[in-house]
Order: sequence, then C-alpha cells, then structure tokens
Amino acid sequence: MLGDGCLSLCRNKRYVAITGSSMHDLPFFKEIISPILRKLRGKETNIKFNKNCNAIEYNFTDYNLFNFMALLGFPIGKKGNKLFIPKVFYEKNLIEDIIQGFFATDGSIVLTKNGNKYYPRLEAHVISKDLVYEIYNYLIHLGFKGHFYQCKRTIDTRSWKKVFQQYRFQFNGKQNLIHQDLLFA
Repeated sequence: MLGDGCLSLCRNKRYVAITGSSMHDLPFFKEIISPILRKLRGKETNIKFNKNCNAIEYNFTDYNLFNFMALLGFPIGKKGNKLFIPKVFYEKNLIEDIIQGFFATDGSIVLTKNGNKYYPRLEAHVISKDLVYEIYNYLIHLGFKGHFYQCKRTIDTRSWKKVFQQYRFQFNGKQNLIHQDLLFA
C-alpha cells in the first residue's frame, strides 16, 4: 500500500486499490496478497486485468478495511508526502515486512559498470520524504552504509513537462548486498 496502493473516497464509497504489473507481479498477487485479503475480508477478492497497460489490480469497496487502514494513518486520496510507517508495525516487529513490500514497488538493485567491474547499489526514489528517510534510518541502524539525497525528477512528454521533488537513498557496494540478503531473505 505504501508503494502501489491507495485509499479513495468517491461518492461516499470507500475504495481500496492495489496495483501491480501483470508481467511481473501476478504470482505475488496470487500467493501473497490474495490470502491476506481473504483473511482480512473473509471472502475472495478478484484480480482485475488491464491489458492496455499490462497492469493488474485489486480495486474494491470495503468499509471496515478502508477505515482500519485510515486509522493506521494511511492517507485517503493522493499520498504525496503524507506517508510514514505506522507505529504498530514497529511494535509487532513487522518493520522488515513493510520494507520488503516497499522494495517490491519502489526499490531497486542496480549494477553500475565502471571499467571492467560491476558495482552494486541498493536504492529507492520516492516523493514521500518522511517515508524514505524513515526506511533509510532503519537500514542505517541495521548496519547499511549509504546516503540520503534530495533530487528532482523530470517527466517530459510532447505536450508538457513537469519537475517533481523526490527523495532517495543509495547504499553502494557488496557489503550492503550482504545486509540486503539478510533483510530480504
């Protein structure tokens, strides 16, 4: 939900949506998200396919789940810079699960070639400063060594150009990948 999910109010209906790639995320939706939704909702939730953009999604109304997530602090409507990890996930020792989910949507492992050597980098770029800084600090606490940055992202189409403020962290080197294996195993 922190990455590719949202809560929306439309004509007094409370919608929960989770979006993914039909090319990459279908097993994750079927094996992980579907059982969680079945447990939370007490019924099956159908995956919808959008063939025009190779997307899959859960998009449904659920008053109780919507209100539960809103009470945790998940924003309704545009998430923007309002995201953070609710305290309950720290208290229940679920923070690593949250970070795994965050990396599934907004994180990446990059290999940069410099001469004949490849250098690995663990990174994430998002518009929510509080969320990415919170995750960065948690990873630093675990022993990762990296940096936090403010940056800009430009989307340039034929008809318009827009610059977005983004925040990112970057953890370079093999040692951080060893930590990554422990965290995301």
